[in-house]
Amino acid sequence: MIMKQKIAYRLFIIIGLFNLSLSAQPFTLNEEIKPLKLQLTKHPKYEGAKYAEGEFSLVSGETSYHYVKGHDVFQYVDIFIYSDNENADLQADLVFNTWNTIEETKHTSKSENGIINLKVRSWQDIGFTVKSKDLTKIDYSIIVNASEPMMNYLGSPFVKATEENLVSATAIEQPITNSNDSTQTNWFIYILIGVLLVLVGLMAGKLSSRNKTLLFILLFIVIGFQSKNYGQESRDEQDAVIHANRRSQIDSRINDVNQLMGTGDAAEELIRQYRNLGSCLRSGPPPGRPRIPSFCAEESTCADCFYRARARFDSSRYNLEKLQTIYDCSTSYLNAAIAFGDNVSGYHGVSGIIWQSKKREIERSMRNLDKAYDEKRVEMLAAFQDNLSSLDECERAHGMEDWYDRFGVMFYNFAEMRYHR
Repeated sequence: MIMKQKIAYRLFIIIGLFNLSLSAQPFTLNEEIKPLKLQLTKHPKYEGAKYAEGEFSLVSGETSYHYVKGHDVFQYVDIFIYSDNENADLQADLVFNTWNTIEETKHTSKSENGIINLKVRSWQDIGFTVKSKDLTKIDYSIIVNASEPMMNYLGSPFVKATEENLVSATAIEQPITNSNDSTQTNWFIYILIGVLLVLVGLMAGKLSSRNKTLLFILLFIVIGFQSKNYGQESRDEQDAVIHANRRSQIDSRINDVNQLMGTGDAAEELIRQYRNLGSCLRSGPPPGRPRIPSFCAEESTCADCFYRARARFDSSRYNLEKLQTIYDCSTSYLNAAIAFGDNVSGYHGVSGIIWQSKKREIERSMRNLDKAYDEKRVEMLAAFQDNLSSLDECERAHGMEDWYDRFGVMFYNFAEMRYHR
């Protein structure tokens, strides 16, 4: 049953939402914007996590557009941006819905160890831009980590059955308010330069009065040696050291995030560091959720049937949550796209006829979205009711008669009212 639900749900995501005429990238009517994709793939080290990286470059006055694709709505995404040139000052702008809507701005010069870290949770492709005011070409790197999906924020609605709550099972849960960079010194170069300068000093008195040209040539050789050998070779070495240090810093941060998220026990302070792109993303139990009595309050101390039934119950809950989140966020995104198009089509040189055609495509996508949501909601609520019935069988087997009629139906009614368009 669980596998069939997962397959059906994935088909819904592919067919019902993301097979639209629009992309889930930040919306734009500027055809000159060509964003570069960072496609997340399975992380080679951490199970359940995803990963991507790339190397890029830009020149002064240029803006690079990027977007991250392939993450889940329950994953927490870290985007790291840095340059091996420690003097470079990169600016990264995190955007939402359109490339013009900036959510957050960070600079390498103001970031720890010169590493920009954007921490994001999003249902759609995560868009961001990178720019620099440096007069020369700047090479930079991007590393992206998406944690293992965290599906624990809904919490457990079950409480241990007592005489008191069995008599009055109407308790409603209240809403929860929610290094230093090191550089290596090439001592050999310094010593050699020092020796040459001493030789120049010793010879200066003899040569200055008799052969100023020879002194000039010797000084030129020393300066040339310093600028050519030290300026180029040591610069490459310094860049390599900076690159290694920053990669080590990023690997350490990724390890900490994935280790904490992998336990499913990440602290609230860590979760709060991630910016939700859109108010449609929730991070806690829905307000008004009922607490329902059960023979078993903690699955670890109860019979196996509770463990299996609760696992299916939680799976169907998070499927409903994901369905609702994607619907709400998609609707918000499409409405924002229409508002943006209506706003700019009149004074940005965008043909009104072209925009009206595009607008009709968006409106058609919204109708398809509504239809897909309604059909999938019916299926998921039916699966949710089946899982509550499985819990009823387990409760009945341990002496709690008519559990579904008294408590299970109360939670079903809550879910039916909670998840709708």
